[in-house]
Amino acid sequence: MGLPPYVRSLALARGAAINPAMAQRLPVLIPGSYWLVPGIGYLCVVSQVPRIPGVGTVCARTEQAIQQGVATVSFAPAEPGAAGVPKRLLVGVAPDDAREALVHTHGSVATVPVVDDVFVLRDSAQAPSDFIALRRAGGR
Repeated sequence: MGLPPYVRSLALARGAAINPAMAQRLPVLIPGSYWLVPGIGYLCVVSQVPRIPGVGTVCARTEQAIQQGVATVSFAPAEPGAAGVPKRLLVGVAPDDAREALVHTHGSVATVPVVDDVFVLRDSAQAPSDFIALRRAGGR
């Protein structure tokens, strides 16, 4: 499948040497497009989010991504009178044995199911997560 040509020209992952032809589209039912893209020693998530110009790229070393996952976060542009509308959108890929992602942000924790190795969180938080932990099958 690979990254579409217009996204290839925008996706930057210096040092990761991503291979856009091997990109796999993430199966998410939210606005935008998300791909998992391998690189040399890295796995990257490339995102194209509506109303946000360009594309986002976040990468983790392959070993770290396989053990802990990798996620991208974006924030919807402010709209007048849109109080309570989701602002933060977090999309991640987790290892096969992950069942939930625990998204820690400023002392609170959001529990998100992992389905087919992918997790999505839409909420009204106005800050990126501090860290994400995974709850694995068998309680590990």
